[in-house]
Amino acid sequence: MAAQVSVHSLYRRLETIGKGAYGSVHKGLEIATDRVVALKIINLDTEDDDVGDIQREVALLTQLRDAPNVTQYYGCFLDGPRVWIVMEYAEGGSVRTLMKASMDGTIEEKYVAIIVREVLYGLSYLHKSSIIHRDLKAANILVTASGSVQICDFGVSALLATASSKRNTLVGTPHWMAPEVAHASAYDTKADIWSLGIMIYEMIKGSVPNSHIMDQVKLIQMIPRMKPPRLIEGEGSKELREFVAHCLRESPSDRLSAEDLLKTKYMKSIVKTPVTILRELIVRYDAWSKSGGTRASVADPLPWEQEERQE
Repeated sequence: MAAQVSVHSLYRRLETIGKGAYGSVHKGLEIATDRVVALKIINLDTEDDDVGDIQREVALLTQLRDAPNVTQYYGCFLDGPRVWIVMEYAEGGSVRTLMKASMDGTIEEKYVAIIVREVLYGLSYLHKSSIIHRDLKAANILVTASGSVQICDFGVSALLATASSKRNTLVGTPHWMAPEVAHASAYDTKADIWSLGIMIYEMIKGSVPNSHIMDQVKLIQMIPRMKPPRLIEGEGSKELREFVAHCLRESPSDRLSAEDLLKTKYMKSIVKTPVTILRELIVRYDAWSKSGGTRASVADPLPWEQEERQE
């Protein structure tokens, strides 16, 4: 699964930038080139199922080395009971982190539209490759110093046997979970489209639907019975609200695919807008941080993020 060469001779671990269920993420330095990287360090002294998840993530990252808008994977190394997964470093952090620098915890639509367009490029590639991400949310979307948008965290992603295959395992983070996933029904790549709709809602409103419900079991039981969330007048443009409605259809077959969403009038209207405008979000976050804000991380979640994803 991983290279046997000493990782310490190749990479230097710097500050911690996030913590999760399996381990931690660090800023790192490739010693030979001085290239800054991200180091995901995972402890293997866990249950066998967790090791299987790690192996699946590494296999998928290897397969996705040339995928657009997906975190670039550089290698995997064993270090005693730990695995170091080396990836491209995104200077801007996650979209969830960048949201925390605004007055109300939201992102303006001009930025949301670009983030969504870039995520759709990545999802279109993943779905054509029969891969479901299964945990799409603002915390799993990264922005680089140049404004490039990257989908990260493939720890619960599924590789379908064929393009028409479906899964029925309960995975993901409950608030972003599609009804068919919560219901433990068969599902496919359209589950990611629902999560994308929830992610747009999250960016525009500053929180996810039903963020007050902290009981994960209760929420999972409720999701299939609730009407799809909607943005109302005043929450984004009419075009954005219609776009979200295309994603949050109760029946997966009624949701547009990633490829079809890219063909919508709303996405076509911004097709030439450069990603460099997203650097403005990083500048704002840095200014906020220097004025007393603290760098957010997976280890410092907002109230509705204090839930572990279902695996």
